[in-house]
Amino acid sequence: MKKILFSLFLLGCSASFAHAHMFWVNVFESDAHQPPHAMVSMGWGHTLPMDDILTDPNSARIGVEKLELYDPALKKTDLIKIKSKITEAEVTNEHFDIFPADLAAQKIALKKDSLPGVYQIGAISKATCYTHYIDNKGRYRIKHKSKDELDNIKEIKGSLKNQSFAKAYITLGKWTNPKPLGHKLEIIPLTDLSNVHVGDMVGVKVLFYGEPQSTSLKNNIYITAGSNTFGLDEGFNLQSFLVEGKAQFRVQSKGQWIINTMKGEDVTKDGKLKDLYGKVDTVYHTASLTFNVK
Repeated sequence: MKKILFSLFLLGCSASFAHAHMFWVNVFESDAHQPPHAMVSMGWGHTLPMDDILTDPNSARIGVEKLELYDPALKKTDLIKIKSKITEAEVTNEHFDIFPADLAAQKIALKKDSLPGVYQIGAISKATCYTHYIDNKGRYRIKHKSKDELDNIKEIKGSLKNQSFAKAYITLGKWTNPKPLGHKLEIIPLTDLSNVHVGDMVGVKVLFYGEPQSTSLKNNIYITAGSNTFGLDEGFNLQSFLVEGKAQFRVQSKGQWIINTMKGEDVTKDGKLKDLYGKVDTVYHTASLTFNVK
């Protein structure tokens, strides 16, 4: 089973987000009472808005390094993060286990004199290594460690390092195009995400270390887009290539949508990632952006 899970993880990183765990930020705005507020939480798994806990004891888990709120003037405030300790079941029997779920759920209550504009919520995961190997007893193993940190190895099947970035927005008043937050891999909207309707075109720009990315044979980067009302529950999504950093797609349904992108780089002895040579084979950065469609 672990062999299958790791193979799907590698396939997801190298080919399609349909099989890979996604990392995202949920934002649901409420203006039933004034001033308005927003409910914020973390997302992890395969489908919106909640799929799995981030601190699951199995191989599919992720830590949160930063969870931050940026006001329209880019003043930063730390938000409440999840506890990074691996979760243990509090109730267990022969039929099921029950785990407490900390998804960093919190309320951001705006005030009468709050600065109008776009508030950005940015999350950065902890960089994590995954190594799939066969031990000296012939057992398939997956560890959250790099190759050089392991012993009792008969054969290495694959090793990678991954870090994920996620963004979402709260809009107070008029939308203005948000500035980059400086994430290593970042999706920046070129469309007013506070007022998207079914059938609208949504455009984004993708930056890697601040540089616009384009899809090519040597740079296998693109965006995918989906929703729990379109595609994600069935394991498919929309896809769009990048040209000079830009891509777009047409929204197909109401509800919460997520845009993803991924950038993979091979580790070589003399390349720019040479410090990781002998530790992992590939480094992946993933990024997501979530918004709601009316």
